[in-house]
Amino acid sequence: MSKKYPKVQDENTVVAEPAVSYAAQDVYRVPAKDTSTRERVMASTVSVDEYFDELISQVHADYANL
Repeated sequence: MSKKYPKVQDENTVVAEPAVSYAAQDVYRVPAKDTSTRERVMASTVSVDEYFDELISQVHADYANL
């Protein structure tokens, strides 16, 4: 019993430009406001105290319903 290996044909490798360029964007966006990324993030976050106050009030409401 001998192993049979498939015949591999050597193909020439050709380098070419891709059909579609990756991450190409034709649309340019202009920021609506002159705000920095930090300002936008801080505007959409809450403080730790506010978060836990809301959480505790929800726990109290759940226990009140029992």
